[in-house]
Amino acid sequence: PTFPTGKFHVIVADPPWRYEGGNNLPYPTMDLEEIKGLPVASIAEDDSVLWLWTTNAHLRVAFEVVDAWGFEYKTTLTWVKDRMGTGDWLRGQTEHCLLSARGKPTIRLTTQTTVLEAPRREHSRKPDAFMEMVELICVGRRIELFARTSRRSWAAWGDQLPAD
Repeated sequence: PTFPTGKFHVIVADPPWRYEGGNNLPYPTMDLEEIKGLPVASIAEDDSVLWLWTTNAHLRVAFEVVDAWGFEYKTTLTWVKDRMGTGDWLRGQTEHCLLSARGKPTIRLTTQTTVLEAPRREHSRKPDAFMEMVELICVGRRIELFARTSRRSWAAWGDQLPAD
């Protein structure tokens, strides 16, 4: 789909990371350079927040994506799942989201921590509690990149969205 236009204060992205050993995933993937090349900086307000999801296998290069998109890393949210999944070295039971900022965005922090405990769902689907937390603490126009569903009061972009 055509990349969105406009400016957003909050950007949530869950890129379709490509794995070295090949992919057995239910969606097309992108290599690191394709992900870094997305024009995310062009849709970010001067004062904005990026929540970038990454797997353990892509943690190191996810910081390159943050930089390429024009953000500065601030902290990591770790989703602790209720059961383990797959993994080459250890079986994965966590996934990470790099919280990054550009300028001086408004954040309404209350009791949120760097841990989100929530059940694992179908492949790559993030917990509703994550989006609810983002809505609670982040102010402004919001967009989800690589979205699978539309969400009220959010713009969405992705090739898995239902047709209008």
